[in-house]
Parts: sequence; structure tokens; C-alpha cells
Amino acid sequence: MPDGEWWIARLKDSDWTILWSEDEEFGERNIKKIAELSKQHATYICEVNETVMWSSAAFWRNGRQIWKVTHAGDGDDRFDLSETGALPDGYSDLKHRHTLDQQNDGEDVDHMFEIPLNLAAFDLKFRHEDYLGQSDVESFLIVTPPKRKSLLSRLLGR
Repeated sequence: MPDGEWWIARLKDSDWTILWSEDEEFGERNIKKIAELSKQHATYICEVNETVMWSSAAFWRNGRQIWKVTHAGDGDDRFDLSETGALPDGYSDLKHRHTLDQQNDGEDVDHMFEIPLNLAAFDLKFRHEDYLGQSDVESFLIVTPPKRKSLLSRLLGR
């Protein structure tokens, strides 16, 4: 399994390339670059914070976001889901299945958290907690993340 805050792996089973970043703001901060990338390559943005049970998945194509599903598990609504765009086939069944599981299991388990991640995993054949072995990837690269300038450097234009 890759070990590091940033890595890239080309998956054999799905032919997708994963860019892994531990930077929670990476997707939002680079939205213009993601839109540009999606003009040539279908693109998923998946974000996960298990501390507060927050998950999100968005699909981009031709420079625009096609759909996005987000779950915020830290609020009062344990069935929280935010949905936008033209959701893919299978979404209704996935949502129905997890909603029933949530109703049956109560508050001890957050089944709704799984929905955005499972939705992306239909295509990717990968989830954030999946172990990747050498036989699972065509290529792998550990990436040195770009250095962020300090607030003082940004204010002074350096």
C-alpha cells in the first residue's frame, strides 16, 4: 500500500489513475485545474474525513461537474445527503439500500457516509480504505507535494 501524503497509482482493474492527497482542501483549491483536466479525461473528486464522517464524490466531464453527492455525518440529520446534477444509473438503488441499513442499524453506524464513496467506486474499482498491492497497479509514484507559501510571503508577494 502506498505510504505517504501524496501518491499516484494507475489501477489495473479499472484503468483509472488515482492522485492521492492528504490535503483536505486540494479539490476545492484546484477546481479550475480539475475543470480543465476533465475536458480531456473524465475525473472524479472524492473527499473523505472519517473523524466527522464527511464524504463527498463528484464526477467531471467536458470541463464541467456532472454530479456531486455529499454526506455530512456530524450534524443532527443522520440521513444527510446533498445531491446535485445528473446522478448516474444505480444511484437510486444505492441510496435506497443504505437508507434502509441506516434505519435498521440506528445511530451506531453511519451507512449514509458510504454512498458518495461507493458511487465513485462503481467506476474506479477503488475506495480510500482499499489496500493496493503490487499486482493491483500498473505504475506507482510517490509525489512531493507543492510547497505552500506562508501567509507573510503571500502578503509580501514573495
